[in-house]
Amino acid sequence: MGGRTRGTARRPGRLLGSWLVLLAFGAPAAAQSPAVDVPFIISEAQRVQQADVDAWTRYRFRRRAERQEIGESGEVLRHEILEFQVTPREDGFDEELLRQDGEEPRRDEKERARGVGSFAKRYRAMISGVGREEAEGGYSLGLLLHLSSYRYAGLEEREGVACYRLDFFPDDARPPEGGVARKVASAMKGSLWIAREGFHVAAARAETVRPIPFALSLAKVHEVQVSLDSGPVGEGVWLPRRIEMQTRARILFKPIRRWNLYVYSDFLRQPPPG
Repeated sequence: MGGRTRGTARRPGRLLGSWLVLLAFGAPAAAQSPAVDVPFIISEAQRVQQADVDAWTRYRFRRRAERQEIGESGEVLRHEILEFQVTPREDGFDEELLRQDGEEPRRDEKERARGVGSFAKRYRAMISGVGREEAEGGYSLGLLLHLSSYRYAGLEEREGVACYRLDFFPDDARPPEGGVARKVASAMKGSLWIAREGFHVAAARAETVRPIPFALSLAKVHEVQVSLDSGPVGEGVWLPRRIEMQTRARILFKPIRRWNLYVYSDFLRQPPPG
């Protein structure tokens, strides 16, 4: 990019890898807005976000995962809805499948879902920074915030909460490198809304601005759109309420279109183990 504008921050930082670490990067060294200290907002959000990540292990909650595979003409090829009760335990999470496509699951389906441990695996990805496209919607956002420039865009309300809005853009000065996720992140733009009181991530929106080839150009990600909305669950903790992700890609000659929606509700603080 060319010259920097006041109120813009750039952050190289290390990857933490999922939507829950959207702001887990150090404070960028950049000029500050006369009215808003952007690096300070980033730094505080990093600290608060890590505390929110840790808080997952203290709450029982409902998790609804809805997935669609979509054909070239827009027809739905596969549609699945799974509803879980997720309860933290000392060695991770217990995931009880409550409903599958609107019906009570069979015992073998419940055991299979519990054995897969989808949320537990995604939580480990959040902590370790090792994630995939399916890792609970938003690996690209986590990476994006390490690869982009940031500009203060004013104060806005999100569901009655006063927020700092930070816009971000592809960092064209930094060539894309690494795996598919890094390359996708390097081609995204969007916005973050950070609560003015508490510095929690209230919302995020991101989308790609150009196709991204990978695997020696044998495959290409044509489009990715990600959105996140979160809110307070008690004790000064904010956790997600809704994550939505749409992807359109092609591997060899096969087109792939997917839509994923994750909804979280009924958070209940659990007593400490033991």
